[in-house]
Amino acid sequence: MIPPADNLPWQQLVDRKARELIEQVAATYDWVKVHGNSDPAFFNDMAADQFQWLRELYQHELPLAKMLDESDLTVELLGSANRIAHPRLNVVSSTFAKVRKNVALVTKAVAGVRDPQSDQPFHMPEEMELGFSSLVHNGTVRFGFSLPRPGESLLNQDDPLYQAVASAVAAIKSVSFSLSELDDDDEIEENVKQALSDPKLRDSALIAVRELAPSGRSSYSGVTIAGGGVRAADIRPLTKESRLTVRHILAAPVKRTEVITITGTVRETDLDENRFEVRGIENGIITDLRCIYGPKVIDKIAAKWLNHRVEVSGRVERDASGRARLMKVAHLRLVDAPDNAQQQIEFDFPDENTQD
Repeated sequence: MIPPADNLPWQQLVDRKARELIEQVAATYDWVKVHGNSDPAFFNDMAADQFQWLRELYQHELPLAKMLDESDLTVELLGSANRIAHPRLNVVSSTFAKVRKNVALVTKAVAGVRDPQSDQPFHMPEEMELGFSSLVHNGTVRFGFSLPRPGESLLNQDDPLYQAVASAVAAIKSVSFSLSELDDDDEIEENVKQALSDPKLRDSALIAVRELAPSGRSSYSGVTIAGGGVRAADIRPLTKESRLTVRHILAAPVKRTEVITITGTVRETDLDENRFEVRGIENGIITDLRCIYGPKVIDKIAAKWLNHRVEVSGRVERDASGRARLMKVAHLRLVDAPDNAQQQIEFDFPDENTQD
């Protein structure tokens, strides 16, 4: 399907094409009635192409148009026809899992912490789960996801959590579009920064897109993320190279030289991404801070920081309102460790990415 030049909804475009074909069939019938003695076989032969196009329209293009019009987020897997025509169940299930997990993680970054003292990890409420529709069409597996519509959720569109989910979906698409539109890593990074001014949201969205992009083990070669008025046909798919670009950006997510020190409680850790969340921060200027630590800390040590009071120092990125949102930790000290503790209580992380 080619994107409509006049911005019509996809279903209206398909309806218009169907009407044109039906009118052609009717004109062919009238011609055969006058010049072909109303011979049914002659009519069927004359209108064979139009009938075939109508079948294609209703079998493939109309379901696709419905999905594109009704989806706030679409994920399309591209690959060889023999692999994509009948995708393995693990490809479908893993795509569901990746979308669900990463939309929830980015939503958490948008929504912030409703209870800064809570030690419970964020869980997406069931009523805010994305809706789903999918189909296989012309060598592409397409997944369509939509935000809850009125009547489908107890939360209305003015609810902060609903808006957080919508912002999370928009952030994921924004990163994907930047990767599609630009080739230079520095330009991509700057474009993402301009689109997403909140460093914590930006960091989460970059990780989400990296996880959705194909890896070296994927059975598909490309992933296109679109939806909500943006057509997949308009943008280039994410590839394994896109994944490497995001890794490069995530390697140095904090560019500023400003250094601050805060004391709070580690409430969540992500050992895979070398990140943790600090809440219950003294002085109350901010409620939570996303922290990134050096890759040389082994997981079993970092896991022990959970639920401990810590003092962390490092360079920070602030959002448009001036709040510190993301820290590259240079020093961490366990504040609540006993004086005779037999464990390491201070950690230094060499900062190799300081820039002016």
